[in-house]
Amino acid sequence: MTASSRDVAAVGRGVHALIPSGPAGPRPTAGQQASAALSALRTVPVQAAVLQAAVALLSDLAETAIVQGDREAATATVNLLLDALSTARSAS
Repeated sequence: MTASSRDVAAVGRGVHALIPSGPAGPRPTAGQQASAALSALRTVPVQAAVLQAAVALLSDLAETAIVQGDREAATATVNLLLDALSTARSAS
């Protein structure tokens, strides 16, 4: 599998997690939905306070989530947000 076909497969899984095909299967977990959203990252301006609030909420989820995938997605997202905050502070 080439890098581009892996990317297409990841986006396909991401779309399925964000928009399930129907009621037949189980609903995607919050972790699966977060992973899908992260696979389609794009740059947009956002207030630092929004990122700080998200870090606070997701840090709690990373510690308390029952589903391991949700904990992993929350932890990965917190790390991305903290990197973004650090980068923003360095640039200003």
